[in-house]
Amino acid sequence: MSSEHARTPKQTRSRQSFDRVLDAATNILAESGFSGLTLTQVSKQSRVSIGSIYCRVDSKEDLVRAVQARALEEMDHEFAMLTNRVRRKSLPLRALVLTMTRELALFLRRHAPLLRAFMQQAPDDPVLEAVGKKSFQQHALDFKLILLDRRAEIHHPDPEHAAATCFIVVYGCVARSLGLGAPGEKEGDWNQLIVDLGLMALAFLVVDLKQATQTGKASK
Repeated sequence: MSSEHARTPKQTRSRQSFDRVLDAATNILAESGFSGLTLTQVSKQSRVSIGSIYCRVDSKEDLVRAVQARALEEMDHEFAMLTNRVRRKSLPLRALVLTMTRELALFLRRHAPLLRAFMQQAPDDPVLEAVGKKSFQQHALDFKLILLDRRAEIHHPDPEHAAATCFIVVYGCVARSLGLGAPGEKEGDWNQLIVDLGLMALAFLVVDLKQATQTGKASK
């Protein structure tokens, strides 16, 4: 694992020790958030001395940045693989939109505890914010491109805009439901939310906007 926020160990034993540090910090962040993370706890759980931890990072903040860099790299790979698995099924647009909506929601729920910790700290840490934004943009691109595989079935006059908007709406609603960046919120009816989001995204992609606009004007 390499990161500009951590001095990468060169020896195998040292790398293994630092991997334990990152693993421990990841677990603590997921369970207790940034405020609950201390180097003392990390040292205890990883069985690595605080002095050795400071040989690799300069601060708690840098440790969290190193954790984020590793975690988001793994998440980006996972989401790309997930998208490719769905792509190989060659689903028609309706099934594709509903499937990708559910897959994105489940992906976010799997990683919610760690993402929540990063998002809550990001406003106070431009580095976390920038890295998180880059990962978000990659997921948005993956999601948009797989929907555009069915461009011929999309009736929206601007398919790229429509596909990108579907991601933003689905991601935003699911993130809010999971309390990402906003502690204390509850999921509500999770399954119904995912069904509703999928159908709304599908409707946005296939609606004839010109006809809908004319109908709206006529009804006034």
